[in-house]
Amino acid sequence: MLRSHWGGLIVSTFCLAFVAASLSDAALADKDERNVPVPGRQGMSTPPPAAVAPAISGIEAAVDRLQQSQRLAGLSIDWPGLKSFYAAGAPALWVGPTGYSALGSQLQQQVPKALAAGMPVPADIQAAWAGLPPLLSPVAPVERAADIEAMMSALYIAGAYDATSVLGNQPNPGVELLGSLRNAKDPARAVAMQFPSFHMFWRLHAVLPTYVDYYQRGGWPTVSGTEKIEPGDKGPRVRQVAERLLATGELRTLGTDPELYDPALEVAVRVFQKAHGLNDDGVIGKRTIEEMNVSAEQRLKMVLLNLERMRAESPDMEDRFVFVNVPSTELRVIENGVTTYHANAIVGKQSRKTPLLRSVIFQAKLNPDWSVPAKIAAIDMLKHELDEPGYFASKNVRVYTSDGRQIDPRTVNWKEVKQGGHFPYRLKQDAGPENALGPMKLDFQNDHSVFIHGTSAPKLFAKQDRFFSSGCVRVDDPLGLATFLLQDDSSWNRERVEDIVKGGKTTYAKLARPIPLHIVYMTAWVDEQGVANFRNDVYKRDPRVTIPSGLTVPTLIAQQEGGGSAPARQGNNK
Repeated sequence: MLRSHWGGLIVSTFCLAFVAASLSDAALADKDERNVPVPGRQGMSTPPPAAVAPAISGIEAAVDRLQQSQRLAGLSIDWPGLKSFYAAGAPALWVGPTGYSALGSQLQQQVPKALAAGMPVPADIQAAWAGLPPLLSPVAPVERAADIEAMMSALYIAGAYDATSVLGNQPNPGVELLGSLRNAKDPARAVAMQFPSFHMFWRLHAVLPTYVDYYQRGGWPTVSGTEKIEPGDKGPRVRQVAERLLATGELRTLGTDPELYDPALEVAVRVFQKAHGLNDDGVIGKRTIEEMNVSAEQRLKMVLLNLERMRAESPDMEDRFVFVNVPSTELRVIENGVTTYHANAIVGKQSRKTPLLRSVIFQAKLNPDWSVPAKIAAIDMLKHELDEPGYFASKNVRVYTSDGRQIDPRTVNWKEVKQGGHFPYRLKQDAGPENALGPMKLDFQNDHSVFIHGTSAPKLFAKQDRFFSSGCVRVDDPLGLATFLLQDDSSWNRERVEDIVKGGKTTYAKLARPIPLHIVYMTAWVDEQGVANFRNDVYKRDPRVTIPSGLTVPTLIAQQEGGGSAPARQGNNK
């Protein structure tokens, strides 16, 4: 049975387990052995299972009363399934004799958060949630507790993401959803998965019908050849570009001369390039043509894949966090769904991938020194010294023997070290302008010895594809980021940060409010301006995806458009 709004999509060839698996990837990384972890909880651990309330009698009768009242007559509720769930002796999920259970309290909080994030919960469900008492302490009489339990379960199965799937893949959602919740190892996480509160998930979810539409209509025109096209050029390939961008909304109308690369088309090309991680210079080169020729089928698969990724991440997303998306080479500070700080980033090369992780940033280190990881010392640093004799001395790199003695790097025959196949030294680079970590690094506990820091090679930020590091995340304005994160302490400001860096002394600055960190891998998302973004799967982490057959039903697009305004196409100019 088709449901009334989009949700619960099944991507048949993969499951959420790949997200957890991706967290285990090791990476060669910049390392500072003097990293001092903050006391207390460092990572974003799974929340403890929510307590289930004691038995409440009369819930089956309460379900009958609720159904007969017609209060929820406009909702698709599996009343027989709901009744049978409690008739089988299932205890209350949401309430107990002393008030809401821990799970009930969480559900009361989760639904408004999901609404604020953009979940399209029908108005009658919202009204019913608003009518529930905010506190139940104690619940009396017992019949009142049963009525509230029945109402919350009915609303849960009516509004939950899986129950409202366009595929309608659960024949008895009352039993399936409540039963799976009852048996869940982590019921709190299960509730959060049914009412996702991650803003990025719902923004991408909102454009899903548009990409189904593209797919069902056979996709978009392609652009032939690979030769460069520049503003002012003229020819049939220019018209191909225009028709391609007209199909997806970057271009509003064809120009009076469709074969002329005019200013309006240039604006549209720049919008397209920016949304696909390309240099938005308006020059249509090989990479731009390649992105234009990615099929609508593949883009739809990317949307489906990343919806599942985001849904898996949703229960772990706080109201305020640092967000690094590896494919987009960007860092953001996000507060209540809004980006409050943005930085361009450099992330790990393919051979030394930036690991995916969750942690908490607890301090900034100004004028950091760098204890070079053994593999980087033996491979990269040795190569630098061989290619440029005197490199260690010029870059303030100290060389230590295995017993801790410092030696002059100019006294070592580095060619013999290379030929010997063993690197017997430990390297440490002093703080300063030449330091590979730049003027600042952020510390957070992790198993990969990676940090967020600056760089001594800022020119790399001008590159289109910024995959150059050994696993760490480099940012283009490290002092600006440090100042932003330290602003909760009034003694810190940009001037003080810059003065300390000029002074050259290594200084630790604890964050008054440690901030969660999420390093993720998402190849499709919708930004805060409503523009769909896509990035190449640089690390080859995207599994193969099959488009669910239910998405190709012709009535779906008409149904979606009949329920309200159609979603904006990607990159519409305003």
